[in-house]
Amino acid sequence: MRGESDYMSGFETPRVGESWWGEAGGLRCGRVKGRTISGGWRWKVASQGSVWLWLNREGSGLLWGDQDRFMLKPGMYAMTGGGGPGEWSCMRYPGSHLVEVVVLSKAWLTERLKRGGEWLHPDLGKWLEEGGSVAFCGLMGVWEKDLCDALQKAAEEKGSTRLLAEARVLEWAAVRFFRGHGEGAVSGGIRGRDPVRRALDLLRSRLDQPLDLVPLAKEVGVAPHHLSRRVSAETGRTLQRHLRRLRVERACEALDSRRMNVTEAALEVGYQSLSHFAKAFREETGKSPSEWLAESRK
Repeated sequence: MRGESDYMSGFETPRVGESWWGEAGGLRCGRVKGRTISGGWRWKVASQGSVWLWLNREGSGLLWGDQDRFMLKPGMYAMTGGGGPGEWSCMRYPGSHLVEVVVLSKAWLTERLKRGGEWLHPDLGKWLEEGGSVAFCGLMGVWEKDLCDALQKAAEEKGSTRLLAEARVLEWAAVRFFRGHGEGAVSGGIRGRDPVRRALDLLRSRLDQPLDLVPLAKEVGVAPHHLSRRVSAETGRTLQRHLRRLRVERACEALDSRRMNVTEAALEVGYQSLSHFAKAFREETGKSPSEWLAESRK
């Protein structure tokens, strides 16, 4: 189901607009792209029967529904939707914008993920079984960035690139919708021979532990200096920076879910010092943990 665009005053050419591809089989991919000077651009989408994945690459804006509201800045992503007839609105602020959008129908997700049993994330499993709404916002990690790159290439080209993008969507779902040992097992099975991705998967599964390069490199089957160089060359971040990013991602999820306070979230992801946690959190998100928590509860 397409969104309903409301073009407001103050646009340069080209205007912000939406484009779509791959509208079959319960999976649709598209993008919101363009530039505004003043005013804004609003897009309303029906949420019934599907989950919308918003990957915010450029520009800032708001996403809001009947009960939830998220501020999306560059480098953030959100999931919205569910089984009810409610609507979500996407408002973009003045500036350049690029948002990759993936719409996953409940039927598509059920067919591919429900067999995961106890590995499936409990919130998603509950939604597949009972319905209700889905609302989440967090920082993009390496999996979201990989997916963005695949979606951008598929939007600009046709043929095999679109099949590869669809495969990358499924890979992303395997990483994000499964928990615990299931995360490493599923994503490792997809790209288990890639030492960089395998190392990042292992970091993600051990966020409460400090980085120890030598045993990590041994687990993925390469020399420590080789792993360190490859991670930096292929991702633009050191392993230590990846660990910080992954820790803050998980902390954001814990704060957004309202199941932990700031201290509990810090300890959950391996920070024994609240001041070190607050510094890392601000460097990754631009906000303090308490500011993030307050905004998530508006």
